[in-house]
Amino acid sequence: MQSYQIPGPKGTAVLDLQEQFLSPSISTPMPLIWESAKDCIVTDVDGNRYIDFTSGVLVTNTGHCHPRVVKAVQDQAAVLLNCYDSAHPLRSKFVEKLASLMPEDLKRVLVLSSGSEAIDAALKIARVSTGRQEVIAFDNAFHGRTFGGMSVGGMVGSKAGFGPLVPGILRASFPDYYRMEGTEEEIDARCLANLETVLKTQSTGSVAALITEAYQGGAGSIIPSKRFVHGLRDFCKRHDILLIFDEVQASFGRTGRMFAFENYEIVPDVVVLGKGIASGLPTAAVVARRSVMDGLKRGSLSSTYGANPLSCAAGIASIEVIQQENLAHRAEVVGKKMVKRLNEMKERHRFVGDVRGMGLALALEFVKDKQTKEPDPEFTQQFVRELLQAGLSAMAPIGRFGNVVRIAPPLTITDELADEGLDIIEGVLQRH
Repeated sequence: MQSYQIPGPKGTAVLDLQEQFLSPSISTPMPLIWESAKDCIVTDVDGNRYIDFTSGVLVTNTGHCHPRVVKAVQDQAAVLLNCYDSAHPLRSKFVEKLASLMPEDLKRVLVLSSGSEAIDAALKIARVSTGRQEVIAFDNAFHGRTFGGMSVGGMVGSKAGFGPLVPGILRASFPDYYRMEGTEEEIDARCLANLETVLKTQSTGSVAALITEAYQGGAGSIIPSKRFVHGLRDFCKRHDILLIFDEVQASFGRTGRMFAFENYEIVPDVVVLGKGIASGLPTAAVVARRSVMDGLKRGSLSSTYGANPLSCAAGIASIEVIQQENLAHRAEVVGKKMVKRLNEMKERHRFVGDVRGMGLALALEFVKDKQTKEPDPEFTQQFVRELLQAGLSAMAPIGRFGNVVRIAPPLTITDELADEGLDIIEGVLQRH
């Protein structure tokens, strides 16, 4: 197994310069200094090559620099870069394409620049639509770093020093089948019952919406059961509450379907999209039922860069690639193979406590002892660094205890390259 010097001389120079001027709020989780990337391979400034198991944090679903996406952006860049909120043909085509992918009456589309911005917009839309103010959100959720996103987020550490945040957020329990006691069915029942308790004990009777991630990404890829999500849908219908589905990390084929809510066989009232929507250009969207979004006043929600021509060009091309190359199905097939092999590793290696996955959104949870399930963040950090030195880029440790490594390669990854990456994971585990 190869062993790179991380960072190399050129990489060290980049980091030294960055350290002088860049805000310390920007994370540099692993010392991989990117120079270029193509499909599933990243090359750093020192010429080292890595298999990418991150998709640039779940962004490049179509692979890095897919030729069709690159051409669409290059062609558009020569014609028109920005026209603020003025109409242009690509915006009309992009929102039509997004709406065409959605079921039922989810046909109103607001295009913005980032997932966090879109979360804020979704919360505003819910309040305007219902005339109510409160929002139910879940423990350990992550919905971005804007004030609205932090407020509905449940990761306490990410909020330190930024308060006071947006009021009117009610906190509920989300199922974690690895760490909560009981069967899946018992855990789901407790968490759904907790929602009723939240209404009785926290609410003033003014709940506009319930917001949930398709799976809790920041908490460590915590995937709820179909039964639980159906329970959420039923709860919202019974109490006339809008269901907002945060699919920023989960959409555009990542979970084996174009949208993760399709795995659960439900239809939300509002869907928030981002990351994989445009293969790396800053783009996001809120899609809602007409009855929900049509109450907005003209000009009340827009963005300087939302639906800019470059992003629309990239978004249209990305969706066409995902559809024509059948990448959602590919994510489902390759993801199942990877989960199977990761579970085999779990049986052989004492540090691997749990393996989770939906499509190509996978995770390993590391523990000191499989019986006590005591988290092992120190080993997790070391593990990710050793992967990088061996030529595999995985996401920095995450989760409540910093002991989860997420695995999310581009949906274009071949079986051979996926196996090669898993070989590296197995090789690093065998050292310990």
